[in-house]
Amino acid sequence: MVQPINNIQFASNPFLLSAFGTNNFFETIDIIRRWIWIFEQSLLKSVRIVGFSTDGDPKYMRPMRLVTGFFTTLPNIKLDAYKDSFRVNIPEEWNWYFGCDSHLFLCFQDATYLSTKLRNRLLSRTAHMLIGNRCICIHYLSALIRNTPKLRHGLVKSDIFPQDRQNFSSCVKICIDDVINCLNNIKDSEGIIMYRRLLRSIMIAYIDKLTTPIDRIYHACFSVFVSRLSYIWIDNMKRTDLDNSLYELTGITSNQNNTNKKQFFITNNAYYCIEINAHQLTYLALLVIEKKLPLEAMSIHLFNSQTCEEMFRSARSMPGTFSSIVNFSVQEFLNRAQKLSLLYKIKTESEFGSSDNGIVFPKHYKQSKQSKQWKQSTHVTVGNDTLNLKTITQTIEQAYNDATELLFSFDTKKLFYEKQMTTIKQVNNCMYNILRKRINIQDYSDLNEQDETSDSEDGSDITLSSESYAESEDQAYGEHPYETLTVSSNRVFGDLNGSKFAGMRLFDTIRPELAKSYFEVEIKQKRKYLHKQTACWILTENKPISSNDRLARVRQR
Repeated sequence: MVQPINNIQFASNPFLLSAFGTNNFFETIDIIRRWIWIFEQSLLKSVRIVGFSTDGDPKYMRPMRLVTGFFTTLPNIKLDAYKDSFRVNIPEEWNWYFGCDSHLFLCFQDATYLSTKLRNRLLSRTAHMLIGNRCICIHYLSALIRNTPKLRHGLVKSDIFPQDRQNFSSCVKICIDDVINCLNNIKDSEGIIMYRRLLRSIMIAYIDKLTTPIDRIYHACFSVFVSRLSYIWIDNMKRTDLDNSLYELTGITSNQNNTNKKQFFITNNAYYCIEINAHQLTYLALLVIEKKLPLEAMSIHLFNSQTCEEMFRSARSMPGTFSSIVNFSVQEFLNRAQKLSLLYKIKTESEFGSSDNGIVFPKHYKQSKQSKQWKQSTHVTVGNDTLNLKTITQTIEQAYNDATELLFSFDTKKLFYEKQMTTIKQVNNCMYNILRKRINIQDYSDLNEQDETSDSEDGSDITLSSESYAESEDQAYGEHPYETLTVSSNRVFGDLNGSKFAGMRLFDTIRPELAKSYFEVEIKQKRKYLHKQTACWILTENKPISSNDRLARVRQR
């Protein structure tokens, strides 16, 4: 989907650029090739692609980092050598900025998906985030719903049910002021209030249509500094101290043999999304200041992948109410998309055209209201919070000061002073060194190569894959504890001498809250815990695939 940058006289809906089918077996260089090909073909048509946007899929995270240069290098692909590349002057005092001064195009992570990722992490039963002397977990929202009348906060149980993983309306409801006012009456809930402020800043910066450019930069940088300070604090804390704090606050004991601290922080995928979006937003502001892009380019809420989702949903709904077929081929999708594109064109002309003879479609009153709001809030008023380098620098400093004031209120100030990280320069230098050691990538792929090695061979991609698994584990949910089930394993696990069980979810110990997802088995006279999905894989010879046709699934029964 393509979203044109709107000018003052005309507003345009997004339209379909291309569609393709894939078996999901593609690599990083394939994505970069596709982006560059679209960019070059658009230039031939006198169209300048400003940037691309996707959701937080790990398959797209790596190419975004490579293209934007976020602790990555592409020695064999010189993107900055293109004559049409963007180039800006990065102020020397901006040591918080970890990006490059040259981009062929920008890349944004969909803020709606990012918000739901943060919401799912908050509602997770397996992650127990900590900041200072406070815990960030679901229990405070559960207590709020259980003990406070619903009319005061507007939340229901489904809003904190993590299995509904794409419930963005829940993110909005969690962030309203009424919820915060009620949380203030709950003991030790300051941590979740801070986390809610982080989530709300992301929504204001990238989703809210009425936010001014300066406010967008403030909230984007505020979310970055809150995340960095939290990351540094957790990284410098001992695992035993974190476990003790968790036990004192919640009574939960974690696995003492595990030295990983990722359960105490947001996922790496979500953190990279926050960093990349803030860097790209700031870079976009510099392009506007240097008159290389119009001021309307700061309508950052248009940089999202929701239009792709909407197009696909509309295509699926076209067969009719009595059809049970929801799957279709690529050609069938293109045929439907062509009809939808024509419909969107007529609707756009009727809404924004000046002709009195335009075709008017009957619409639901809610759609009409949203359309008017979108029309009024798309444009940035010239002269309102005028962008300039001095104002942006002051805004970034204010965001850092507010972030440190917030984080230091959770008894974290002592550690930062002991580590001599009291200034914005010291904090950002520390974060830069941490990321450079842990996630720096050199990719020697070439645009002309045909056969590539799998991305999974790279350590960073393994990390991202593990993050996807960690997020799936966040779905564990239940009000009552589950006991592990014991299965007879004499026949299945009879001859396993010498096996190392590489790549299988088979562990000696597990956390109690994950017990319902595992079977207790005996292997080589030792008690182990086998994940249920792994057990199904062991006991299944064939891989049955259910049809996407609802009627076919009923007939199979």
